Amino acid sequence: MTDARRPSAGGQTGAGTNRLAAMALTYFLGVFNDNFFKQAALLLAVAGGMSQLQGRATELFSLPFIFFSAWGGWLADRFVKRQVLVLAKFLELVAMVIGSWAIITLNWFWILVMIFVMGLQSTLFGPALNGTIPELHPADRVPWVNSILKLVTTAAILLGMALAGFALDQQWLSTPVPFGRLLVAATVLICSLSGLFTSFYIPVHPAAGSRAEFPWSGPLASLMDAMELPRDPLLLLAVGCDVFFYFISLLAVLVINTLGLVELGLGKSATSLLSVSLMVGVCGGALVAGRWTTVWRWTHVLAPGALGMGVCMAGAGLLVRWGGAGVYPALLTILGCTGWFGGLFLIPVSAAIQIRPDATRRGRVIAAANFLSFSGMWCSGRIYSLLDRALAPSSAMVILGLGTVVAAVLIAVIVWRPGGLKQQER
Repeated sequence: MTDARRPSAGGQTGAGTNRLAAMALTYFLGVFNDNFFKQAALLLAVAGGMSQLQGRATELFSLPFIFFSAWGGWLADRFVKRQVLVLAKFLELVAMVIGSWAIITLNWFWILVMIFVMGLQSTLFGPALNGTIPELHPADRVPWVNSILKLVTTAAILLGMALAGFALDQQWLSTPVPFGRLLVAATVLICSLSGLFTSFYIPVHPAAGSRAEFPWSGPLASLMDAMELPRDPLLLLAVGCDVFFYFISLLAVLVINTLGLVELGLGKSATSLLSVSLMVGVCGGALVAGRWTTVWRWTHVLAPGALGMGVCMAGAGLLVRWGGAGVYPALLTILGCTGWFGGLFLIPVSAAIQIRPDATRRGRVIAAANFLSFSGMWCSGRIYSLLDRALAPSSAMVILGLGTVVAAVLIAVIVWRPGGLKQQER
């Protein structure tokens, strides 16, 4: 493992602001597109009485990360990462062409195919983008860079989720196909073309030069890389927390959609704002985490962050179940607090995953983390389908919150017990 105290060579050259701007804009457009399209599709599914498609769509988006993460990591370690990013943006454009036609015709088969292709594009994009961060910035600035990128991408997520509902509700013109669906299709195509253009401005850094053989075995190669994580217990902790965060947060977003549309009887726009509130909180927590943590001291925020998420999620479920009329403003607030604790939890974890591996293995480690995280997200799609059939959304939120509280206790034991990982940070 590399010494996290030593800045990477790429971080010694200037122009950090310009580098970050190109990276952030490309990332923003891609994340916005993914979430705008997915939220539009999920809202159409729930409104059409097909809420079970939320779980299926989640599984399909996760499958490429399970099967092809090792390929994305190999590409990031073997070739110039900017080239891999441009390739991924071309693939995104292909996906959005399919998706725009599918959303116009409301062809659910091709909508689900497009969601799978979006997942494949993200599988290639993620290791290259995240591996670029420690190449272009000194190690002591990586948490701050991650907090800025998390702010940007969270803004993209919440804008995508919020505007999806508003776009579907628009009726500017009288058209054979509902105008809202036409607006969604046009938006994803424009954003995809713009993201491809900005990707050419991401700086070029020499390839890491890995000579590892191509991982034809796919998920087996990712599993083998994951089995090497215990060699660095702090890296293992970071990856484990990353897996847990994406598992529980995706479950929460799926439950929130059903909670708003079905249990509270809200419209698409108001339901989207519930998830927006969650993501606004993540922005605030991410900025605080960038200041409260470093690559050498970060485990102290994990248990408080998880505990805060758990208490707030359980509180949101209880509020809806017993709060009576007028709960909407209070629900927005408590979901914002949930997100704040989530941002505090996630940022140091992301920085540790990027910094701790050797440069020639960084892509593989990030890919292994993606493999594990999206395996968890695939499971969350399955679990959501079970929860949707068995429980009211508010009850499901309470269960998610209590499970997160239990996870916070386990993290506290791992970090703070005598001889625990807290003593290994320095």
